[in-house]
Amino acid sequence: MRKRYVKVIIVLAAVALLGIAALNFARGRAAGPVNVVSDAAVAVSVEKTVKTDVSSTVALNGKLKPLQEINIIPKMPGKVSSVNYDIGQSVNAGDILFTLEDRDARLQVKQAQAGLDMANSGLAKVTGEAAELQEKQLKAALATAEINYNNAKLSYERTKQLFESGAVSKSGMEQAETQLGLAVQQHDSAKANYELAVTKVNPENAASMQAQVNQAAAALEMAQSQLDNTVVKSPINGVIASRNIEVGELVGSTSIAMSVIDLSSVLIDINATEDMVNKIMLGDKVEAVINAAGDKVLTGEIINIAPAADAKTQSYPVRIRIANEGGLLKGGMFAEIRLTLDKAQNTVAVPISAVLDEGEKRFVYVLKGDSAEKREVSTGLFDDKLIVITKGLSENEAVIVRGQDMIMDGSKVTVTAE
Repeated sequence: MRKRYVKVIIVLAAVALLGIAALNFARGRAAGPVNVVSDAAVAVSVEKTVKTDVSSTVALNGKLKPLQEINIIPKMPGKVSSVNYDIGQSVNAGDILFTLEDRDARLQVKQAQAGLDMANSGLAKVTGEAAELQEKQLKAALATAEINYNNAKLSYERTKQLFESGAVSKSGMEQAETQLGLAVQQHDSAKANYELAVTKVNPENAASMQAQVNQAAAALEMAQSQLDNTVVKSPINGVIASRNIEVGELVGSTSIAMSVIDLSSVLIDINATEDMVNKIMLGDKVEAVINAAGDKVLTGEIINIAPAADAKTQSYPVRIRIANEGGLLKGGMFAEIRLTLDKAQNTVAVPISAVLDEGEKRFVYVLKGDSAEKREVSTGLFDDKLIVITKGLSENEAVIVRGQDMIMDGSKVTVTAE
């Protein structure tokens, strides 16, 4: 009986010891890493701290679109006479894309030209040699009338003197008065005709005919414009993106016949948040990854930043331009744009894997001889590989980047790779 009690007591004591050990282990796990002293060296990898540039970037997605996209709509309806380009073909500004039948337009030009010729002819009659001849004739008539008037006046005065002295009869005096009156009337009439021709008739006729000439010239210009509109040209250098017409088809002045796009560069519109927009500027270079065009990272330029947020998205539209020298970029492709928001230049940086977090503090392990030294550091910007160390490290120190999870301050280490 006594032996059985002893065995029970031993078992209970063992259970109690195991419970205490388990509790202590749990407490140690909760409090942090347990400092276990071991003489075995831990294999680690190290890298030297370097001074370099580290950028803080953000990736935004957008869709490519052409630098320009022009819809070609005829200015006048008509039947298609010829089509010179098809989808995918390159064109230069001024190349003839297609033409419309122009018979009626050419007839209108001829009719308008005839009207202008007639108006010019009428203007020439009132401003040319005929007008000058009429003016000369009226001026000569006025001169003759003035001579006749002067002669009649002189004759009248002599006759009056003779009549008063009794040398001329009353009938002779009356005849002299009549001749003077006729001379005055003829002179006044000639003067009035001349002045009318010079100051009123000819200028009014000339102004009227000039107005007819101007009207006829405008009609000709309009007819010529209609004729020119039968020839539809490309307004830009580019590539035919769509063609919606065939020879013999009737086209209107409201439907899109063709579209031409300029892919010498492409545009990408992205939306920047309010905490991004003041960290970018016009002219900033950005990285662009367009998987459909290969794995090469392309360089773009910010060409537009909206000064106000979009009412729907509450973000700021930003436009980026990328050169398309190889022609691989097409409208509609998706792109990932990497914006640089902050940049630290010529600063100490280490691989992100070297930094350990313990609560609100950060540490790294620095190689000191064959031991590891745990050192608290302050960090700054980081990218996908490096993180800036603002305090706690200097250039060219050996920092443990692999195996640091297996060591503690003062642990023996052996470097297996750098």
